[in-house]
Amino acid sequence: MNEKITLQKYNNEEQSAKDLIRGFWLAHNDYVMPDEEAVEDLAAWTDKGHAFYFILKEETPVGFVHLGNRGAEIDWIEDLFVLPEYQGNGYGSQAITLVEAEVKKYSESVYLEVAARNLGAMKLYHRLGYNCLNTVTLRKDFQPENFEVIRDEEILGYPLEVKKYIK
Repeated sequence: MNEKITLQKYNNEEQSAKDLIRGFWLAHNDYVMPDEEAVEDLAAWTDKGHAFYFILKEETPVGFVHLGNRGAEIDWIEDLFVLPEYQGNGYGSQAITLVEAEVKKYSESVYLEVAARNLGAMKLYHRLGYNCLNTVTLRKDFQPENFEVIRDEEILGYPLEVKKYIK
């Protein structure tokens, strides 16, 4: 970790938040998001039951953490994003540590989901102690020709495939 980061809860810094949300979708789905969709995501991610934090390096937003609830307290890390040019500096790890400190005040656990194809995120989360298998999300592809199997896995004796979308 090079430099310390801080978290700042969203407080009407709409343009910075929209820019980061668009960056998130571009990096994760290669999707160029229109402004009005970024506004919709921001409204949902800052609504009741959610918290949106900027990851700040000094005063510069370099990413965000979106927390949500799924029936209880806000204890799900729904989204974590660090701009590509700032990745690899430990900012995501620091942001998770800061978020965990907040969630520990009112919850016994914090949850997150990660796509099985996102090995970088899996390595990060496991290194930070996320090792309790809680839920398994299964998907059925109706157009299997649009997906490539990148590896086979087995969970509880069931064979599963990890796939990526063919662009």
